[in-house]
Amino acid sequence: MTKPGDLKITYKIPVGDAEYRLTERGSRFIGYCAPTADDKTAVEIIEQRSRRHHDATHHCWAYRVGDPIVPTERSSDAGEPSGTAGRPILEQLCKANLIGAVLVVSRWFGGTKLGRGGLMRAYGSCAAETIARLETRIERPVATLVVECGYDIIGLVERTAGKFEGKVEGGDYGETVRLKVCLPVSSEEEFKQQLSEAGAGKVRFFISSLAPRGRSRER
Repeated sequence: MTKPGDLKITYKIPVGDAEYRLTERGSRFIGYCAPTADDKTAVEIIEQRSRRHHDATHHCWAYRVGDPIVPTERSSDAGEPSGTAGRPILEQLCKANLIGAVLVVSRWFGGTKLGRGGLMRAYGSCAAETIARLETRIERPVATLVVECGYDIIGLVERTAGKFEGKVEGGDYGETVRLKVCLPVSSEEEFKQQLSEAGAGKVRFFISSLAPRGRSRER
């Protein structure tokens, strides 16, 4: 559901877990959202919920993990009509801009069929209300890159990184200097351009990688 290049300046990760209960025309729903580092942990959480509520009719789920720019997204209708459960749950995770989260909605059939529209609304509503009760932390995608330069412009690199809310976080000091610079992904290209111009061609950049950096807490 997330397209490559759809960069968000910030995203959220769960802090702890949350649960919500919903009743719709006799059917009972319990939503549960928790942090997950990867696919394996997400599957383990889904299995734990299935064992805990072993008498439920369905255990539908969705999760988003990995790269905050292009996360891995998975969902399952778990026996409900195609597209009526897993997708609405995943849509709520995307709407909340959550990464590193798994959300399971267990359902006990109450004897009255809800229809496709009713199922989609029920699963989506249960997922949304579960997320609303989840404590989250705002993160910012951070680029980590290596800047190769001379000793005479170390100060320039530090000052330029500071302009973009970044900083030098170590280095290798040999004949030339290789500095590890961390700064927001959204500022990476402008940082490179300004430093290249100010350094008059005396700097080189190496492959960057992504890492999260926390900013604040949010309910």
